[in-house]
Amino acid sequence: MFGLDSKLVSGRLKGLGIFLGWIAGLFLIAGLTWFLTRPVRTRIIIRNINITLRNMEEVRQLEAPFTADKSVPRWKAGKAAQLGSWYSLYNTDEKAVVFSIMAEGLLAPYVIFVSPQGEMGQPIPLGAHSAQILDRLPQGILQAYINRLTAGEAILRGRK
Repeated sequence: MFGLDSKLVSGRLKGLGIFLGWIAGLFLIAGLTWFLTRPVRTRIIIRNINITLRNMEEVRQLEAPFTADKSVPRWKAGKAAQLGSWYSLYNTDEKAVVFSIMAEGLLAPYVIFVSPQGEMGQPIPLGAHSAQILDRLPQGILQAYINRLTAGEAILRGRK
C-alpha cells in the first residue's frame, strides 16, 4: 500500500497510539486530581494564612472563599475579581484578599483586609521575606497593586 512493510507501519502506529494513550491518561488523571482536590487545597491555604495571622497577633481570621453571587457554588468561589483570591472573614462583613507581588525574582504573598465600604487596609506580609520586600518596594508599585484590588472590590460590590 505505502511501499513499506505494512506490519512495520502498523507496529509503529500501534506503539505510537499506546504512547499517546498513556500521555492522555496522565493528563486526565492530573486534571481530575487537581479539580477534585480544590476544596482540600483551599482549606489548607486558609488554615496556613490563619496560623500566620495568629502569629502576628491579628484577631481577624479567614473563613471561606468569598462569593458575591450566591448562585455560584462555594468550590468555584474565591477568584471573583481580576487580582488575588478573595475570602470572607469570621463574624464580620469585611473581606480579605490574598495576593502576591513578584519582586526580586520571588512571589511575596500578602493579605489586605477590606471594609464593607470598600476601603483597603495596609498589606500584611505573610512571611519574613515578604516583610523585607514590603520595606524595599517602591510606593508606586504597591499603589498600582492596591488600585487594581480596589477596582476588583468595586466589581464585587456591584455584583451584590
